[in-house]
Amino acid sequence: MFALFRVASHVVLLCFLLLVSAEFCQASSLLDRNNGDFWRTTKKGANVFNRSVDRKLIRAAKQHGIQFFRLSVARFPSQATDFLVGNADDYVGLEEEDVKFLRGVLDLCLDEGMPVVLTMLTLPGSRWKDLSWWETTPEEKFDIRIWKDVGFQEQAARFWRDVALKFHDHPAIVGFNLLNEPYPEKVHGLKAGKSFRDFPQDDVQKRLFKFYDLVIKGVRSVTRDVPIILDSSWYADAEALRYLIPHDDPNLLYSVHIYEPYNYTNFRLNGGKYKYPGKMGDMHLNKKRLLKHLQHVSAFQKANNIRSDRIIVGEFGGDRRSSGLSDYFTDLISIFKEYGWHFAFYAFRPDSWDGMDYELGEKKLPWAYWEAFERGEKFELERRDDHAAFKVLKEALQN
Repeated sequence: MFALFRVASHVVLLCFLLLVSAEFCQASSLLDRNNGDFWRTTKKGANVFNRSVDRKLIRAAKQHGIQFFRLSVARFPSQATDFLVGNADDYVGLEEEDVKFLRGVLDLCLDEGMPVVLTMLTLPGSRWKDLSWWETTPEEKFDIRIWKDVGFQEQAARFWRDVALKFHDHPAIVGFNLLNEPYPEKVHGLKAGKSFRDFPQDDVQKRLFKFYDLVIKGVRSVTRDVPIILDSSWYADAEALRYLIPHDDPNLLYSVHIYEPYNYTNFRLNGGKYKYPGKMGDMHLNKKRLLKHLQHVSAFQKANNIRSDRIIVGEFGGDRRSSGLSDYFTDLISIFKEYGWHFAFYAFRPDSWDGMDYELGEKKLPWAYWEAFERGEKFELERRDDHAAFKVLKEALQN
């Protein structure tokens, strides 16, 4: 009996050690990603800009092969004016309740093994205007105080230093994306429809460099391990990256966003007129056209001796109703693969707008969905992974 008890005790102890070891290995494996090793091989992710992140969402993402979330906190609930920042008009310190909320989200991602790139859409002097931009004047749409006033840039540096102090050692974190789609060009005029080439790039890129330099120093005063991701100017435009002044930091990645050409990917502008491949006025919509646009990224790499694993396409996508979107995705992803860039599609199961929820297919949503939306109620949509555009994404994620 005593021998049997000893055997049983050893079995229980062995099971306990295996359980602890498994949990430790998962935490350690995610922690190892902080030193930059995570980005040594090509990673494929998705943007999540939702009001909440739950276990069901993360598990569905994992099932499809999504390897990281580019996570925005801008829509998370807060008692403050701006989540985590407190008030973008005057930053005085992190909102502690928001810190707890974000830590809970990161803990959940860690528990499910989902790495996170923490992405800020609002900083002091640069408040994100959400999706209500069509209801505002240009002056209301674009908050450009951060590009005019170094005081706001200093506040942004303090903010990111504080974020780093709280989260740099969280095992789920694999990157800090300092500011989503900066637009310092707007300092020179808010007129819509201009190309970034219409603005004095010497001044624009110096402004952006000084801003990034301040914020990078803020983060690096806390940690040198967490990779920092920098978007190019003009909403992270690929051509604008060619003019970006690189920084002397070995743990940086440079990011661009691809919705080119916007008159095709934006359904309000497209209106069913354009198909990929096809023609849009005098422009041919095909892979050759996409390659021409993205060659600016490879030119930036060559000019500055930057490896392909330091480049991430932080966003790409198009309205799910745009004709030929699956072919558009096929050609874009093939280019990303040829160059060896990381990429993240926009978006995975967004809860505020259905236009880029590719599991819904190309049809309009039922009217009952919008009625529930108006009432602030949840409406379960039928999502499938065999719709053409999402099928392309899924195959790319899983290969």
